[in-house]
Amino acid sequence: MKFFVKLSGVLASVAMLSGCSTPQEDCISGATKDYRSLQASIAETSDNVSRGYAVHSQSVPYTYAGSCYDYNTQLYYTCPQTGYRTQESPVAIDVNQERKKLAEFNKLLPKYKDRADRAVAQCKVQYPE
Repeated sequence: MKFFVKLSGVLASVAMLSGCSTPQEDCISGATKDYRSLQASIAETSDNVSRGYAVHSQSVPYTYAGSCYDYNTQLYYTCPQTGYRTQESPVAIDVNQERKKLAEFNKLLPKYKDRADRAVAQCKVQYPE
């Protein structure tokens, strides 16, 4: 009986870990984080320049009629619940300033790419698959 309990614990652990990333994937993800962040900033700034304005997103709560359950009476009843939606609104920008920022980001990109490439190579050496 103890064997089966231990075996089931081991199998549960293996099942949980099978959905996780490998150490190499974790290392690569961490090594490329700054580079990916810079790429995202370039994309956002480029979109802002082409549109002529930025977009501000915020989560806005709203109330709707939901269904709740009363455990004492074992009945469902209508009750207010809160949901959230994303609301976007335009924000004025200085397009010339955004162009300067985009140029600075593009100057940094090769340096960040080289740094990320070296770190990825080191991750592959440190955590071979």
